[in-house]
Amino acid sequence: MEKYPRFVELITMKKRLFFIITAFVLSLIITLFLSYLLYESYIRSTAQNRRIEHAYKVVLQTSALEKFIKEAETGQRGYLLTNDSSFLKPYLDIRSDIKPGYDSLRRLTSDNGHQQQLLNKAGLLMNKLIDHFQHSVYLKSRGSLLETRGYMDELRKVFKEIEQDEMDLVKSYSVNTYEASMPRYFSAIFLFAAVIIFISFLVILKEYRQRMQYQKQLEQKVLEVNAYNVELEQIAFATSHDLQEPLRRIRTFSDRLLWKYRDQLNDDGQMILSRIDYSARRMQGLLEDLMNFVNLVRGGEQLSVVDANKLMTSAVEYLKQEIEIKRATIHIGQLPEITGFEKQLFLMFKSLIDNAIKFSKPGIPPVVTIQCVQTTGDELVHIDKKLSKKQFIRISVQDNGIGFSNEFSQKIFLIFQRLHAGAEYEGKGIGLAIVERVMTNHNGYVLASAQIDKGALFNLYFPVPEA
Repeated sequence: MEKYPRFVELITMKKRLFFIITAFVLSLIITLFLSYLLYESYIRSTAQNRRIEHAYKVVLQTSALEKFIKEAETGQRGYLLTNDSSFLKPYLDIRSDIKPGYDSLRRLTSDNGHQQQLLNKAGLLMNKLIDHFQHSVYLKSRGSLLETRGYMDELRKVFKEIEQDEMDLVKSYSVNTYEASMPRYFSAIFLFAAVIIFISFLVILKEYRQRMQYQKQLEQKVLEVNAYNVELEQIAFATSHDLQEPLRRIRTFSDRLLWKYRDQLNDDGQMILSRIDYSARRMQGLLEDLMNFVNLVRGGEQLSVVDANKLMTSAVEYLKQEIEIKRATIHIGQLPEITGFEKQLFLMFKSLIDNAIKFSKPGIPPVVTIQCVQTTGDELVHIDKKLSKKQFIRISVQDNGIGFSNEFSQKIFLIFQRLHAGAEYEGKGIGLAIVERVMTNHNGYVLASAQIDKGALFNLYFPVPEA
């Protein structure tokens, strides 16, 4: 094991991770159990609160009934002593005043048989009092005042009994009952959970420190890789620019040689000069495409809203000479505005059209059809299943060229990968690599499909920004 420290370290990390997960699950179970106990406490407290609220409503209603009866009695007494009819107002309204409160009390205590009996008794007493008030007022007799007081005292006693019954029920639902029923080992469980959490915290802290060390190592590696990338970019940039000048000189001198000594050169000499010029032009094109690809990797362009119609028209205009030579037909449908990098998109559209023209069937004019639709990502589920839920703008570029076998649908996007020999077709093996890089820079996707001698189809998927 000493020979493989990384392996031992990996096993140790896995063990710590297992311990952390076990501690977490155990703490979670204990927390859920404690949460259940607290939930039970909440349910009981809620029931207690409802019981208290119920008792409060009952006491409020009995007090209101007692008040109405007392006001009616006071009015009756005032009328009998002063013979002033204004005292009779509470007496005249007594039945309409007490009926809602009495009905409410009956509904509140409908589940309590004992209180229903007390309410029946209270109802009889109130009816007796009202009849007694009516009789006394009608006869204007003061002799019944003492009897009225007796009925009132009896009614107060019944109301007090109803209120006391409610208070007894509240006490029976006391929260203290729940607290007494709480498990005695609740504190032990809580302490155990705290210990587990504390140990887990220590392990996580240790793991965090190790991860920070790994993070620093990773950042150092990233800095090194970035430095290597910068050096490679500088080498590629310098190489491509330094090579441009010799290539221009080769083309210039070959042209001068061919023009100045044409009469002295035989056919073989002229053919050799033509090949030199062709090779120089091809090398120059490769270097330009390579620089374009390097610029795509480096980025630096600002995002903007791009009119794809205008951009596609510009690409067609740029390739006007090649289109006329091959007698190609370009059909462009209605294209949308795209938020992206304008120069990169132009380069991609140019590469796709140029690719369709170059790889056309001999003797048959190329026909390139460009269309656009908005669709879901169902065609991209083989890349990521989550893409099926997203919306995309799909731009399709279809041609009637030589096509290719679908087994090479991924290989064609690799830089400098060609399916045909240079003598057959002029492709440089970098155009489709540029297409894929541009789509990557736009967080999009490109899919290719084709059949041999039946043309190729390239689908560009631009993600629709979420509202």
